[in-house]
Amino acid sequence: MIHIINLTYLVSPEEIKEHMVAHKAWVRTHSDLGRILLSGPNDNGGATIITADLDEETLNEFIEGDPWKVHNIASFETSSFTAKNVSPGIVTTPEATPGVFLVNVATTESPESSIDALSKAVEHVSSTATGFQGSRLLTSTDGDAIINLAAWSDEDAFNKIFEDQEFLDRYNTFGETTTGAKYRLYRTSRVISPSK
Repeated sequence: MIHIINLTYLVSPEEIKEHMVAHKAWVRTHSDLGRILLSGPNDNGGATIITADLDEETLNEFIEGDPWKVHNIASFETSSFTAKNVSPGIVTTPEATPGVFLVNVATTESPESSIDALSKAVEHVSSTATGFQGSRLLTSTDGDAIINLAAWSDEDAFNKIFEDQEFLDRYNTFGETTTGAKYRLYRTSRVISPSK
């Protein structure tokens, strides 16, 4: 389950500040372990943490280890849900999985045409392929390249799209709009979160 943890401050700002360095170190450690997807202060005080897919025991150990819990700086209220839709590029499991990321880089003289053609291929995949988990199409800031960042459940599911003639036709049309393209499949090796 994905967990949303709402932290409500129980002490004065001075006491919060006293334990802020330790809390931030705890956040960074768990972000780098892939356990924290998002975290930050709330506009009305307190903070929110959104976790990766953690079981109940791991969640409890996780919360109990926060210096703010140890020193009774904040209360922790959780709600949980099963993630059915995930934006490509977000990994919701802290452990290694068979999941892969496709990174397809194409150079182009017409990024709009390339994005339009690639969108048609990806839209077909999104409605027909088992294991497709979403795609994010990016255009370089100087406009000479595009990237398809797509998430797949596993390498075999990705490879099956090359048995689909409609996909191949659409992908070949995309290829005609580029000056070159190359893709690779990747798995997460390490997560490094901001240290500031």
